[in-house]
Amino acid sequence: MEADNDRDLEEEDDDDEEDDRKDERGEEGSPPAQEEEKMPDYDEETKKLIEDAALARANFDEADKRFRDTEKELNDINSFLNMDLGPDEVFYPLKDQCYEFTDREYIYKLCPFDQASQRPKSGGTETNLGRWGHWAGPENNKYEQMKFEKGLNCWNGPDRSVLVTLHCGTNNEIVSVAEPNRCEYTFNFNTPAVCIDTTPEEPHDEHDEL
Repeated sequence: MEADNDRDLEEEDDDDEEDDRKDERGEEGSPPAQEEEKMPDYDEETKKLIEDAALARANFDEADKRFRDTEKELNDINSFLNMDLGPDEVFYPLKDQCYEFTDREYIYKLCPFDQASQRPKSGGTETNLGRWGHWAGPENNKYEQMKFEKGLNCWNGPDRSVLVTLHCGTNNEIVSVAEPNRCEYTFNFNTPAVCIDTTPEEPHDEHDEL
């Protein structure tokens, strides 16, 4: 019996030693976790240089943003100054405005001097029908029609485009949309702007009578 007890004590001691070895190696024999890497402890002069560099970078980013914002504003101003808004800027009220027209399938949007587009009534992505191109009316009055061009390309077809015909009306509104040719759209648009005669004046020859 004493021999059996001695063997049991020896086995318990062996188990304790094995547990101690596991604890030293880590659970399930994994190596002990490495200490988290630390940033080197720079001297005060180096720390000051790092702080100054970060501040300079932040100041540069802020100045660069202000420069880009100012540049965009100047470009917008130049674009506006170069835009033909008709005699005496009669079409200025249409700028930066958008108008919509809904038919059975689509919602059409016209933003004069910017772009035209369409989107399905059921939801979905908007299709670019064309960006502002130029006045396209007849020679005697080019302000009768607007041309929007270089829209999204049709499969095996031309780029989409829109010809907008302006009519005298009390409100600014799209009154009809059609697609007479594949990917070539026509809008009829009412506006008070053309109730004013926009036909360029003919030069008059003046003769002094003796």
